[in-house]
This record gives sequence, C-alpha cells and structure tokens, in this order.
Amino acid sequence: MTVPTPPPPFDPLRHMEVAAPASGLVIDEAHKPGVAAFLTLAHGMATALMAAPLAEDGLDPAPVFRPGEA
Repeated sequence: MTVPTPPPPFDPLRHMEVAAPASGLVIDEAHKPGVAAFLTLAHGMATALMAAPLAEDGLDPAPVFRPGEA
C-alpha cells in the first residue's frame, strides 16, 4: 500500500506567477504583496470549505438556466 504524499505548501507568489499570465493579467510589482495576501486568505477559505463533510447525495446538479424557456 502506498501512502499518499501530501501536497506542497501553498505558495501565493508562485500561484500568481503562473495564474496571472494564464488569465491574461499583468500584476504590477507594487500590487503583488496585496494580491499574495488575498490569495493566501482565499486558499485558507478553500481549504476549510473542502474539508467540510458532505453527504453522498449532497451534490445534485442545478438545472441549466435557459432564458425564455419555461
């Protein structure tokens, strides 16, 4: 049995370095500390959310919205 390797610690600067160009964003050097702080906060919130227990039947997909259809 193989023990899973834990993921590396979250690196907001590396994430920004990769995600910004992929999203078509240019982040000014002066803004990078604030963006990194927000990414760290968002990562913490996502980690807490993903750790919450969820029932097996708790993922029913929502209906698709189609304007003008009844």
